[in-house]
Amino acid sequence: MIYTRYIYSLEEEEFYQFLADQPQGVEVIRRQDNRVEFATYTELKWLKPLKVEKIKVKPPESFLRPIRIRSFLIVPPNMKTLIINPGMAFGTGLHPSTQLSLMLIEEFFKRGWSAIDVGCGSGILAFALKKLSARKVLAIDIDERAIEECEKNASLNRLKITCLKAKPEDIKESFDFLVANLELSIFKREIDHIKPLFKKLAIFSGIYGKEELEEFLFFLADLRVVKIKKLKGWYAVVVKR
Repeated sequence: MIYTRYIYSLEEEEFYQFLADQPQGVEVIRRQDNRVEFATYTELKWLKPLKVEKIKVKPPESFLRPIRIRSFLIVPPNMKTLIINPGMAFGTGLHPSTQLSLMLIEEFFKRGWSAIDVGCGSGILAFALKKLSARKVLAIDIDERAIEECEKNASLNRLKITCLKAKPEDIKESFDFLVANLELSIFKREIDHIKPLFKKLAIFSGIYGKEELEEFLFFLADLRVVKIKKLKGWYAVVVKR
């Protein structure tokens, strides 16, 4: 059988907005310079392709997307699933700051690292880290309800992580990797307590707009900024020692 493969390119933010409404999924070819090059096997009428080619190879498994049929969700085997019941806690995966964190975790986290999620909410980011084979994951929050939901969701996902009601200054150990999805006001108050908690790499998300980003970067002057990523006006920053 002959397949027609259409190759396109979009800015990252446009790509993820497009992907959310694309029921058939796409094949991601490469990400470079804040653009995503991808392929579909049906033509997009609103976008000019970079290239059109005829191939005999079956479309890859990664091209598939989850399919929902009533109460059933059929998931391709190459995808990692997270079950989230947020209750009163923040973190369903719908907010751009959470999506940014998940994208960057997948890009930068290394298998076998230890990790801490500061301000864990529902626990979604901590679970993603464990799914990516973190050696040890600690999820902390000052809200007792968030910790309760984190523990429930950890059980639903059958993941072994520690959910702890604590402030950053209460933690007396450091981890290879840190993720914190917080408001700027909280970062400004807690950043000096958060920085000592990681040894290698950290992702800070929850910053909205360029003014907040510029203000936040001032507090990271002693760290090396590796990447800044934007989605729907929200920013996430990756830093390393």
